[in-house]
Amino acid sequence: MSRAANTFTTEPHLPRENMPSDSSLESIYDRIDKDKGRHIANVTRLLKQPSSSQQDIGIKECAELVAKMFEAAGCEKVEIVKTKGNPIVYGECRGESDKTLMGYFMYDTMPFNEPGWKHPAMGAKLVDMKLPAGKVKAIVNRGSDNTKGPLAAFLNSVEASNKSVGRPPCNLILVAEGEEELGSPNLPSYVQKDKKRLSRADACYFPYFAQDSDGAMNLYLGVKGVVYFELECSGKNWGRGPQEFAIHSANKAWVDSPVWRMIDALSTMTSDNGNKILIDGFYDDVAPPSEEDKEVIAASAKTFDPKATKDAMKVKRFMAPDEEKAELLNLYTYGTTLNIDGIWGGWIEKGSKTILPHKVTCKIDIRVVPNQKMDKMMPLVRKHLDKMGYNDITMREIDTGYDWCRTSVKAPVVQAFIRSFKAFGGEPTIWPTSGGSVPFFVFNRILKLPFTLGGMGHSDLAHSPNEYMVVEGNAKIAGLVEIEKFMVHFMNEFGQFV
Repeated sequence: MSRAANTFTTEPHLPRENMPSDSSLESIYDRIDKDKGRHIANVTRLLKQPSSSQQDIGIKECAELVAKMFEAAGCEKVEIVKTKGNPIVYGECRGESDKTLMGYFMYDTMPFNEPGWKHPAMGAKLVDMKLPAGKVKAIVNRGSDNTKGPLAAFLNSVEASNKSVGRPPCNLILVAEGEEELGSPNLPSYVQKDKKRLSRADACYFPYFAQDSDGAMNLYLGVKGVVYFELECSGKNWGRGPQEFAIHSANKAWVDSPVWRMIDALSTMTSDNGNKILIDGFYDDVAPPSEEDKEVIAASAKTFDPKATKDAMKVKRFMAPDEEKAELLNLYTYGTTLNIDGIWGGWIEKGSKTILPHKVTCKIDIRVVPNQKMDKMMPLVRKHLDKMGYNDITMREIDTGYDWCRTSVKAPVVQAFIRSFKAFGGEPTIWPTSGGSVPFFVFNRILKLPFTLGGMGHSDLAHSPNEYMVVEGNAKIAGLVEIEKFMVHFMNEFGQFV
């Protein structure tokens, strides 16, 4: 097992009275062992239910299925809460501890009809897979990694607790939304409206399979924010080039091209292949690493394996050399980005069609890091375009997006998580901030809750074809049984010692 030389020791603690004993945990573990086949079936059932929020496919049906799974897991109260968009599924489960853990989940997924799938995207096929850590069995399906797989695994662990000893180790409040892939537009208003009930929680937890393909364990202390928008350049707005439809490309000899204008505009925003952002003010609010962050990065750099990370993504090289591990970790953790997600215009189908397009569209996302202000980013881009003479290029917000947030490594819920990793044979590589985005700012800032995300298990290829999760692991990577036992252990650590 790859281990981080973690300099952060866990706090001394004494168990509370009337908490689950070791024998109680063993009873839960035994139930997880016995129900392995049924638990895999639970995961498969949820995965096979379509729930693409981008395409509005299967959302209502999936919300109803999640509510049934909450009830089957043993929740005493389950509600499907209406919002202005997709419903939120709410659940409560009484535990042995007086501490309450909020579980945040998403039941929506990205679209599943893109090319490149080797197995049916919604077939939940069990396949043999060879990873750097060795041979495993994995389920291939949209949502297996992001994040219906972790949702189903967590509910399995709660069900096993209820069926074996009567209650999970701590009280639970469960919140599953169906709009995360749309930027969680209605989650903030829901949390504000239900603030009194949700504020009973002592911390928030996002179950996630956070082992790398070589078995290394990961724990994340925060997430970046995200802003997503669209740029459009058209001959009609520009007053030059084709005005209403594409014309024969021979006319490029005497007619301007909106496509080349868009490329020119994009080239003013960055240099060095998009790695340095040239927009005035873009970096002004970026906070430097704190002393605690520097310690975390230094510890993580000792065991971080760039090759395993590159192999998982099928990437040949990073922007910094592999031997500069601390620099790579700093880039991933603190790097704010201006990324082109897609650009299109004119003829993009098979074969040739010689045209001069009348408009071109580009989708862009910005990853927001501490202490950048999410609401400032699009206005900065707009100001830059106008300054450079591209005031005709229009901007449209696609997702409402969400802000960055952080929790200290010293927070008791994080320390409970670290102790759980140690109990299962290793120490996690601790990342001050994940490169991705999850709407934890809603719980962290509105409810003032510390949070943690991660866990045992391996999955990958979120937002890509052949998304998968490991269900039968090996000595280095946890399978579904070990994942669920880890979740129970974490609930116990949280309930007893936080």
